[in-house]
Amino acid sequence: MNFYYRYRESIIKIIVLLFILIIIYLVLLVMKSDLFIEYLNIELEKRFYNSFVISYASLNKNNITIDEIDTTIKDEENTSDEYNPIIYIYNTHETEKYKSEFKSDYSITPDVKLASYILKDYLNDYKIDSYIETKSTIDYVKKNNLSYSDTYNASRKYLKEIMKKYDFKILIDLHRDSISKTLTKDNKKYAKIMFVIGTNHNNYKNNLKLAESLNKYIEKNCKGISRGVLKKPNSKFNQDFNNNIILIEVGGVDNTLEEINNSIYILAKSINDYIKEEKND
Repeated sequence: MNFYYRYRESIIKIIVLLFILIIIYLVLLVMKSDLFIEYLNIELEKRFYNSFVISYASLNKNNITIDEIDTTIKDEENTSDEYNPIIYIYNTHETEKYKSEFKSDYSITPDVKLASYILKDYLNDYKIDSYIETKSTIDYVKKNNLSYSDTYNASRKYLKEIMKKYDFKILIDLHRDSISKTLTKDNKKYAKIMFVIGTNHNNYKNNLKLAESLNKYIEKNCKGISRGVLKKPNSKFNQDFNNNIILIEVGGVDNTLEEINNSIYILAKSINDYIKEEKND
């Protein structure tokens, strides 16, 4: 007892200090989460951050792959009789990554697969059902002892399989360019968007027409965000398989996830505008 009374004041100070440090630590954790939400520029209440990022982050800590998560989401969608996807989103080069500025415990990889889910989420806002390909082109290449250039053979195989089940209006092969171009407008930064059309097949003009139509709406919704439509004379990009297949490059290697998110918002809005116009014609 003598010891307690003798050092009581010091003990109280230590307890108070520890309490303050705990409060500071908790505040920093909250601030960290808020910065992450702001970084993605997505509403806290119900948007992509809550529906997918949190799930992916928590599952990823348990070494569950993104393919397993994708399958879960796909199965949930297919249980609904009203589910009728008209947009098919896939990633022939699924390992293409964006700039990773935000380091956190969420362990989220900023890549084209993640960009696909952001696009899906924005399309949902317009009541547009979309289907994201869950099979891995890289796994296909590895299992069949193929090279990286054969990933288009993999995505073509998946195209054939999924087209037996759904009648898509637009099929998007979502990529990231090696060149990074950024537009700053109204205090927002956007990763520039480019359409790529392979002209090494007889029906390429149909794919080109779709790309040019979407490009028109993209420029209307955010002037300067598009890098235009690039025609590749020695390529097909599987666009010979279907008239409605287009390759879209959203941003480049040095674009941030925030810039990608802002651009995909414009892309989703433009897709909605295009579909509405088609219905009215």
